[in-house]
Amino acid sequence: MKRIVIVAILVLAALAVYGQSNEFVDGLIGSKSVTFGQVSYLVLVSSDNISEDADSARAFELLSNMGWAPARAKVDTPIRLDEYALILSKAFGLKGSIMMGILPSPHSAYHNLAALQVIQGRTDPGMEVSGIQAVQMLGRVFDVLGLNK
Repeated sequence: MKRIVIVAILVLAALAVYGQSNEFVDGLIGSKSVTFGQVSYLVLVSSDNISEDADSARAFELLSNMGWAPARAKVDTPIRLDEYALILSKAFGLKGSIMMGILPSPHSAYHNLAALQVIQGRTDPGMEVSGIQAVQMLGRVFDVLGLNK
């Protein structure tokens, strides 16, 4: 029963990433640790900030130009959970606490998304994000915003 629920969640989350190629999503779900390039493509395509025909390198370049990537980030650098939370918050305009409005930071974005139940379970802001987590969190953001109808 637990396996069926997990598969159903993954299928629904994958459907939330509606315009992206199956190959990309399949590769992403199989990743134990996603990179800034992969997350850039996933989030920017899902938020209609870049077209689906772009690649991960182009998506990361745009993410960096928007000021959403930390200075240390490179296209193949694994992304931490708090960094992914900040990118999701900025891409989808998720406002949270007063601190998030005044001084957006990965730490405050992490706590905001945890409060919204986008981040669930036992997590650490500094842990690397798996492909399954990345897609599930994106699906939960769509749920919070009412985009999954």
